[in-house]
Amino acid sequence: MDALIDGMKVPTSLLDNLCETDLNKSNNLDLEFALEKDGYIFLRNIIDEKKIKQAREDIFKKLNEVDELSNPFTEGIASGNSNRDKLFNDRGDFWKNVSAIKSLRRVTNGKKLENIFTRIFKTPSVGFDFIFLRPVANGKSTKMHCDSGFFTRKTQKVLTCWLVFTDITIDKGPLFIIEGSHKFSDIKTKYKGFDVDIHKHMKATIDTNPITFAQERNTKILTTQFNPGDALIFGMYTVHGTFENYANDKKIRLTCDIRFQPNNELKDPRYFGRKPTGTTGAGYGELNSARPLNEDWHVR
Repeated sequence: MDALIDGMKVPTSLLDNLCETDLNKSNNLDLEFALEKDGYIFLRNIIDEKKIKQAREDIFKKLNEVDELSNPFTEGIASGNSNRDKLFNDRGDFWKNVSAIKSLRRVTNGKKLENIFTRIFKTPSVGFDFIFLRPVANGKSTKMHCDSGFFTRKTQKVLTCWLVFTDITIDKGPLFIIEGSHKFSDIKTKYKGFDVDIHKHMKATIDTNPITFAQERNTKILTTQFNPGDALIFGMYTVHGTFENYANDKKIRLTCDIRFQPNNELKDPRYFGRKPTGTTGAGYGELNSARPLNEDWHVR
């Protein structure tokens, strides 16, 4: 199977595997070293399989109820249809309710992840209340970018956790990281201090095609086959995106982005509290995931 970006095959010579970190064999210094060296920490199977399965099926059930997944809905096969707008007046309210599913929150905001980030930060950590749950159907991908423009308004000490709920082979559009990009001085210079909600003349998306971007910098595009319960943790200036989901079986991929920071750092009210407003103030309605599975995404 090939990795596709905007319909283009990524040369195999540009691809390489993410380095795995064994959490059980790593002390806090090992985690810190991996993050500083690679710009990411890749952990296999860190969330209990039963908890992942329960959350996935609860989410799939909600998508089936709006006719976006075929039966049996547990297979996660996109139907190509949607009754979401007929059944719900507000897309944001619908997606907020899906994102609040208890089985999901027990994973995303549970002690397992919190403890991992406490080890990384070497101080008590806290996960954002506003999460980015992403069911991804065929033809969709996330454009290459870094996260600083969204999440560093109050503190630079923020990390992203990309958590996996389905099997993600290369044809289902896994996340990729540009090797060594956390050390690219031009990227940090350009995006440090950038706020996507304030500096509206700029985009968070890096327009250069990732293939060209990697070739020009003589580096690799790192990825792997992901399994439910895997987590990829990375910093605010690590350049990343996802490949295109073009799987013939029409199964969606399901992941969730959760951000963590030290609990003693200033908290951005857009992402914390009982009613967080999200990046632009539009709440969960601003997310691509609030759109039906058969609708195109916006690009920031």
